[in-house]
Amino acid sequence: MPEVPEMEIYKDYLNRWVKNKRISDVNVLRLKSVNLESTDFCRRVIGRLIKDITRRGKYLIFHLDDGHFLLTHMMLDGRLFLLPMENTEIGHSVNELFSELVKSNVEDLRERIKELPGKPSIVFGLSEDSVLFFCSLTLGYLHYLRQDELEVKLKQLGIDPLAPTINAKALTQLLNGKKGMIKPWLMNPKNIAGVGNAYSNEALFGAGILPTRLISTISSAERVRLFECLIVILRDSIRLGGDMEEPFAHWDDFTGGYNSYFKVYDRAGKPCLVCQKVIQKSEVAGRNAFFCTHCQT
Repeated sequence: MPEVPEMEIYKDYLNRWVKNKRISDVNVLRLKSVNLESTDFCRRVIGRLIKDITRRGKYLIFHLDDGHFLLTHMMLDGRLFLLPMENTEIGHSVNELFSELVKSNVEDLRERIKELPGKPSIVFGLSEDSVLFFCSLTLGYLHYLRQDELEVKLKQLGIDPLAPTINAKALTQLLNGKKGMIKPWLMNPKNIAGVGNAYSNEALFGAGILPTRLISTISSAERVRLFECLIVILRDSIRLGGDMEEPFAHWDDFTGGYNSYFKVYDRAGKPCLVCQKVIQKSEVAGRNAFFCTHCQT
């Protein structure tokens, strides 16, 4: 599942390649991915200018020129893919190819565009020079919202760990009086927005804390170390390309660059990079936890 770093990378790409483009056409291929009837969704979105793209936790927010917003959550498998119309097929003008792509069905699109990172759910034509695909929104969605509706959604989220005003000491205060195991708490978006399985495992390893540790047993110094590790790991991942394997566009050789830097996540059975003991894997609150019993206590 994309977490804060992956969504931040998407945000940066979108602001570079999609911001200030107009949505000239829409093809809703999965009706459950939008919050309105398909015809109504298209009517409201077509013609709108994308003024900005921001992120909160795992949400991406498209700011439209009519004062409304498009809120998307990738959930487990959702991916974005941008197709510039710079290279057209022989015998097709840009406009002809563009029109074909945004009106094609799922099977035709997957056959025609081999690079798509999954089954297309929604297709946006942008100012007749590029196409943006929202792929594999089986659990994810793209919702057209008013300001007040957006605010209700965002109020459900906890602190964004990369907010400019947030530091490790501020995050430690969130643990005061809390019970239960630390890993499920880290992954709860009502506590901290955007931290999922991969980066919770990595932060706990960096801090030397087992994922099953009860919050009440974690010292003040350990809490500070945990959140310092979390912030550093998230920023490093953004700088190095994040965890996703699927590129944003055919020219994207940056996305996924952090994969080789994971120390415990998805490394069960391999030697710990610090002590050489075998990395363990177990289920904690329904999610896989990866850890080293020597380096973490």
